Amino acid sequence: MSFDTDASWPVGLLRIFDIARTSHGSFENRYYGAYTKMLTYCFGEGFDFVVAPQAPPTDKSRDTVDFIVYFIVFDVAQQRPVFLIEVKDDAHNLIPTKRKAADEQMRERYDELLRDCPIPLLYGLSVLGTGMRVYCGNKARKAVTPPFVETNRHFVLPDDYLQDEWSVDILSLGGFSEMKQIVAYIKDESAKL
Repeated sequence: MSFDTDASWPVGLLRIFDIARTSHGSFENRYYGAYTKMLTYCFGEGFDFVVAPQAPPTDKSRDTVDFIVYFIVFDVAQQRPVFLIEVKDDAHNLIPTKRKAADEQMRERYDELLRDCPIPLLYGLSVLGTGMRVYCGNKARKAVTPPFVETNRHFVLPDDYLQDEWSVDILSLGGFSEMKQIVAYIKDESAKL
């Protein structure tokens, strides 16, 4: 079983996510193990990359209503970030202000990490439960895609603000394919260092 050669997520990993999704524990630890296992599977159990859970950057983000699970994958030789993922509860996809906050927090991570990335592109995922949105920071251009969607501060956010942006389930074949492309890019670029 190897991410590089597999054509879909392993059944065991899907089972771990099913258990996490139906768990009645606090979100703070519900998906923690599942995403740790997924990232270890994707980047391998060797010694080239390390999956490092990160402490939330501010006291505000530890509020149990808006808790963040946030991981960075480091290239071991460089000790610099090559991938990031921020995980929030599924319910965040239902509320426009929560989707906006998830997007803003990813952009804050890029402000903190992009300059330290040793490869040209820093990929990141914002995941609401298992719905993912892919981000890509271009180190040379100092730009992040997708572009920020401006809002009118004088009005309430529309109900459909960023509504379909987390529509790809990371556990689907489409999610698996997207992860394969991202991880292959990271491994190829890191090998050149």
